[in-house]
Amino acid sequence: MTAIRTMRRALAAVAAAFVGVTLFAGAAAADQDVPPGTTFLAAGTLKLGQDARWSASQGEYLYWQFPAKAGKEIHAKVDLDLASGNARTGPVTYRIEIYDGLRRRQPCVEGKQVATAQKSDTKLALTCVPRVVRDWAEPWSTDPLPGMYFVRIAAMDVPDLDAGAAVKVAVRVDTEDGDDQVPTSDRKLADPLVPISKAGAVLKSGQTADTRSVAWDQEEDHWYQWDWMDGPNARWFWTAMATFVAVVFGILGYQLTRKKRHWFS
Repeated sequence: MTAIRTMRRALAAVAAAFVGVTLFAGAAAADQDVPPGTTFLAAGTLKLGQDARWSASQGEYLYWQFPAKAGKEIHAKVDLDLASGNARTGPVTYRIEIYDGLRRRQPCVEGKQVATAQKSDTKLALTCVPRVVRDWAEPWSTDPLPGMYFVRIAAMDVPDLDAGAAVKVAVRVDTEDGDDQVPTSDRKLADPLVPISKAGAVLKSGQTADTRSVAWDQEEDHWYQWDWMDGPNARWFWTAMATFVAVVFGILGYQLTRKKRHWFS
């Protein structure tokens, strides 16, 4: 009996440890350390819907990039953990900005784009929601178009003695379906707006520059598309599928239930 109890306790401990490790791994996967860049070309890559954390210094420009499709509304959120008041000499002001693939700044129509932390404050939150991404726009306009986007976090006003102080940054970007009232057009953008990251690179003979690839993360397109099933097309599709299935089962049922004929018996 003692051996059985000991074995049960050991199995329970192993199960509890397995559950703890699984939960810890899930939390670690949700919060990832994604290093930012200090320029557009060196921007770190964010995964939509996941938190990215990084330790930086006050006064640095921090850049991250992420993809956005047409019809999506971008929601960017930044949480800053500042040094304690004893390590700072005055207030500090931070700003969040969103840029498209052509490095055009997209104005925030919602959210708190600029915030100031007093000397006694240790936390600061910034949010930005630009306009809904459109599928096409006139060349002279600055409307957001599908492609790569950048989020930049910068300190606008930092006391000289506080420059270089430690700050912990947590950034998250989500995309949601935008408003149906956004103007649509029959025209489509030929390629997503993606900045050239290797400008001036010498191409080999027969090689072409590939600057239009965008990692859509969880929103990537597949070889199959279901958009054509919207509206009345769905009814015809399921009617045809039901007819086909009925015919197949009818043939199978006939083959299983029919009597064998003996022609020369």
